[in-house]
Amino acid sequence: MSKLKWQLIIVTFLLYQRSLSAQDIPSKRIVEGFNADPKQFPYQVYLMILKDSHPFTACGGVIISNRIVLTAGHCIPTKFNAVKINFGTVDISNKMEVGQQQLIVKAKNVFVHPEYELNNKPNDIALIKLPADLLFDEYIQPAKLPDANELYENESAVVSGWGTTSYNGPQPNHLQYYNVTVYSNEECKNKLVPDIFPSSYICLKPSQSSPCYGDSGGPLAIRNEDGSHTLLGLTSFGSETCEFNSPPIYTRVSSYLQWIKKFE
Repeated sequence: MSKLKWQLIIVTFLLYQRSLSAQDIPSKRIVEGFNADPKQFPYQVYLMILKDSHPFTACGGVIISNRIVLTAGHCIPTKFNAVKINFGTVDISNKMEVGQQQLIVKAKNVFVHPEYELNNKPNDIALIKLPADLLFDEYIQPAKLPDANELYENESAVVSGWGTTSYNGPQPNHLQYYNVTVYSNEECKNKLVPDIFPSSYICLKPSQSSPCYGDSGGPLAIRNEDGSHTLLGLTSFGSETCEFNSPPIYTRVSSYLQWIKKFE
């Protein structure tokens, strides 16, 4: 596949939400995903970017400590006022959901990686510094950060988010997930284009499920034996039409541990 062709068939999952209000149509799918249970993904958050105090676009994010949430750099526009974060949420249409907390964070506390450029996908990561400590409980927990020296090749993992259930499809109210397998870097390079696949990417083996519009910034994680989760990646980009046979690309969190540490 030519480099130009690859660039034409992938787009960021910036998930300009096509409808910023919750959909009335229930769904069991991300694209061929499944409904999450309460407390199943306590590290997952729902982000609403506010511009001129109005909803602008939505993304996923991940709790990594009581003061830090990670998301994708492309989720954060150049100009905005604040980010509204839903913690402990499974059904985004249910404002009275048990375990849910909300927090609004001002733009001055949101940091996009300094080397990220919108049309140059590496370094697609942003950090939100919370103004107060999160209170952890069974609904809200951080994901662990990955080992800097571990590639997690061929590991079984899980992806979650509120992305659309198909290309041009509805956005579900209910958090979706699907199980995946991490490709090795060599497999990714062979499947894609070697000279545009940096080590700061992770890609997944093609499967019968796919992230889609609305999933950006959400987690790629593995489940540990003690029931906790380790964050491997953040949803970055993939097929424009959310196709199953095109490996989705994630920002490799272990490549940014030193940058994250500056905010602790």
